[in-house]
Amino acid sequence: MIKLLDGKLPDFPLSAGLVRIQSLYRSYGTSFDFLRFYYQIVDDKITAIMSIMDGNATLVDNNADYEEIIDFLEVIGAETVYSEGKLPLEIIDNGYIVKKSVAPIEVLSNNCNLTIVYDIMSTSFQLPDFNAWYPDMSHRIRHDGAVAILNDNGAAIGLKGDNGALISGICVSENFRKKGLGSSILKELIDNLSVGEIFALVDINGPISFYTKNGFSIVSEFSTYKVK
Repeated sequence: MIKLLDGKLPDFPLSAGLVRIQSLYRSYGTSFDFLRFYYQIVDDKITAIMSIMDGNATLVDNNADYEEIIDFLEVIGAETVYSEGKLPLEIIDNGYIVKKSVAPIEVLSNNCNLTIVYDIMSTSFQLPDFNAWYPDMSHRIRHDGAVAILNDNGAAIGLKGDNGALISGICVSENFRKKGLGSSILKELIDNLSVGEIFALVDINGPISFYTKNGFSIVSEFSTYKVK
């Protein structure tokens, strides 16, 4: 059985996917029509949690009924679903999940020009239109669901969950790459996220060595699937 969540997020094992869901929940809660949270119950146990926003779903599960979930996603009109499980759907993106455990420190100030962050990040990442991205990101930052870092030649974004964080992206301006600036920005982002478990998603042909040299280890894999 899949139910609409209208209260507190259920407890669930920490993962990169859960941080994605928690970041949305911390930022928006359950009162907005464009975002919905659901959970699945099998034999009186919660086996999955999902968030769905703009047709894109994030799924975390523990022995879930995938057939029911896929049928449900099709009915509500989801276009894609992120999962760390193996779904019987077409894969449109996949890669590795890396993680680093750090000692939380005092939260630093987090004020930067998001327009410049967008300009830098969009040179390496496919971002939504600025008019959609900016209000979402600024809202998340105001509600402690995300952190943005900016310096003269690079930028980074991280999503915050309750007890973990997910690096959304790091970008160094092209003329300043291969000079250690990426590692410096990564450290600043981790300091500002100020949580114990930091995850990152690395595409299958992505810069895995950048993260491993900075203390991250591969812990799992992820896929984004096409629902319909």
